[in-house]
Amino acid sequence: MKLAIEWFLNPDHLPIIVAQEKGFLRERGIKDFELVVPTEHYDGLNELAENRIEFATNEPLHLIEGYHPNFLSLGTFFQTQGGVMMKRASYEKLKDGGSVRIATPVSNEKTNAIGFEIIRRFAAKDGVVADRKQVEFSARDFYLVKHMQDDCDAGWLCFYNFEGIEAENLGMDVIHMNADTAGFANFSGLDLFTSKSFYRDNRETVDSFTEAVREGIRFIADQPEASREIYYAYSGEEKTPLKDAILKQTAKCFYPDFRSDFRSELPILHFFREIGITQLSEEDFRAAFLG
Repeated sequence: MKLAIEWFLNPDHLPIIVAQEKGFLRERGIKDFELVVPTEHYDGLNELAENRIEFATNEPLHLIEGYHPNFLSLGTFFQTQGGVMMKRASYEKLKDGGSVRIATPVSNEKTNAIGFEIIRRFAAKDGVVADRKQVEFSARDFYLVKHMQDDCDAGWLCFYNFEGIEAENLGMDVIHMNADTAGFANFSGLDLFTSKSFYRDNRETVDSFTEAVREGIRFIADQPEASREIYYAYSGEEKTPLKDAILKQTAKCFYPDFRSDFRSELPILHFFREIGITQLSEEDFRAAFLG
């Protein structure tokens, strides 16, 4: 059984790692499990749609802008604040009519439009009219803070618990354009996905996997230090103050009672419909959930 994550391996995936390493999966009869790190951001969802893997994680926004009738969301197990993180000096440049370059691991017409809308809304609250011609989206890899240190003014698809903490650790003066500060439905999280076809034939297995992830989240809350040690051992990453800070912040972002309920994510659909990203109907969207 395989689960493909959406990103490089990082603390957002800790409940799944804990479920595997603490034996919560094995206890529920799932003995052959592989966590797959993708080459590209959409790889897991593409594999899931074609029934080549059983599970995937990805942001809720991709359920909508990359909709496939075989997707089934099992709920949002992780949520943080996120969006566009911009260097303060670069925002001042934007306010003065200058241009900014935005690093993003997912550069396409739809995601770029969402990124610009976040910038536009944030600037509008400041009495500034941002023009689309001022903003260049540059396709990069996942290491957004590094690109901001090099030749980019901002990162798009940043999560506060990761890139935000990293920027703080480096002493970078940044502005967080997120759901609270820019005014939009928060989609900075991760859903656990399976396919409708797999669920139809393997409901008990899916339920068991989901409960194992929930138990992983409860373990993280109850034993944070042990959970961090599990992460270091599994990932092989060096233990550092920065990584410890990211792990501690991330542990606050997990939801042990996550459920597959379209109502909790419906505001995201309404936001994307409002800005013309999708024409996905509520009926089709609702069909991507169990309840």
